[in-house]
Amino acid sequence: MKNSLNRLDDVSRREFVTRMARTCLGVSLVPPLGLARALETSTPKLASHVIYLNMRGGMSHIDTFDTKPDAPAGHQGPVKTIKTKADDLLISGFFPKLAEHGKKIAVVRSLHHTQGAHEPGVYKVLTGYEMSATMRHPALGAWVARQVTQGHSTLPPYIRLAGLAGHPGSGFMDARYAPVPVLDARKGLEHTLLQNGDSMTNLRKRSGLAESFNRDFLARYPMAEVKAHVDVYADAIKLMTSKDLDAFDITQEKSKLVEDYGNDEFGQGILLARRLVERGTKFVEIELGGWDTHADNFAQVEYLSSRVDNAVGTLLEDLETRGLLDSTLVVLTTEFGRGPKIDGTGRGHHPIAFSSFIAGGGVKGGQAYGKTDETGTHVIENPVTVLDFHATIGALLGVPPQETISAGSGGSFSIYGGTGAKRGVPIAALI
Repeated sequence: MKNSLNRLDDVSRREFVTRMARTCLGVSLVPPLGLARALETSTPKLASHVIYLNMRGGMSHIDTFDTKPDAPAGHQGPVKTIKTKADDLLISGFFPKLAEHGKKIAVVRSLHHTQGAHEPGVYKVLTGYEMSATMRHPALGAWVARQVTQGHSTLPPYIRLAGLAGHPGSGFMDARYAPVPVLDARKGLEHTLLQNGDSMTNLRKRSGLAESFNRDFLARYPMAEVKAHVDVYADAIKLMTSKDLDAFDITQEKSKLVEDYGNDEFGQGILLARRLVERGTKFVEIELGGWDTHADNFAQVEYLSSRVDNAVGTLLEDLETRGLLDSTLVVLTTEFGRGPKIDGTGRGHHPIAFSSFIAGGGVKGGQAYGKTDETGTHVIENPVTVLDFHATIGALLGVPPQETISAGSGGSFSIYGGTGAKRGVPIAALI
């Protein structure tokens, strides 16, 4: 396979990705050479799409998916533990709706890493790697977007319902795998309409002229980054004339369903995510901030959990009704947990033990994998690294472990790991 090389410095590449994604939609559905052939020889995939929910700020595992009702005083606080539809899965009382879907959910309670500050913690969870001064690694969504085959859909393969500031994007990969940002789910993908007085005929004439110039330029400078720059324009035009653009219009949904998801930004984003995967988008990433609960932990966690419970509970039911749950992975994660011992009215950062969950997409639900001690401080059973978590998602999607991409002198990498890092191992109990 011909791999992309890291020819741009970190700053230039980030600026290039951000500018292209914002101004030209950053779309390309052309796969790396040989990818389709490799997928045919990999393990059968169970899922085709991912809705990835990032709880930004550090979600308290003790108050959500790893409650400790028998912990000593000063740890659990007022949070109640409730049963789910799965006999062996107990969760926080803040999630009554998710409890009804307990058989669909697999909670991982033994995630851990060493990055205790927000920025490196988020980077670690999004990419699987520690931050580096010399390299920017691709986000998980970029690895998944890279599996898209030509003709799959005119929609971008990787969409992020938030801005791109501080996001690793496609890292050392081509710009085509960077997330396309949607800042407001209610407004959809903005700047896709022609200017007043313009026409698609004129636009095609201009793009044809640009293509003729680009052909000569590409012949002189056959660089992957240059080709990616050209590709985004062609894909943008395809999208502007595609019926798939309607996927961004959530006003087409029945008002009752819109209300069920929730009229807040997060709920509407979840609804848009369902519309996008239904039309072919491979990876939709949604962020819900506010989990940095150093103070007023219990009120804030209850408020945020209610939003998650309502929107994600509705999503799981909606996906199942539409026959999409088996092909769609719903992943909820965070950069780290919160300190099990209550500090005043809040909890501190706690990366050495935290929880996430996966639902749908062939996951064996109704279980909790891994275990922490009686206070939720340390992992004591089946520890899971972030790369293990990513490897599990990769395995459920059928991403072949042997597929790697070069980062130049930095070595070769895959969704399962790379040079200088222990490779992730899929959690067999969840697949």
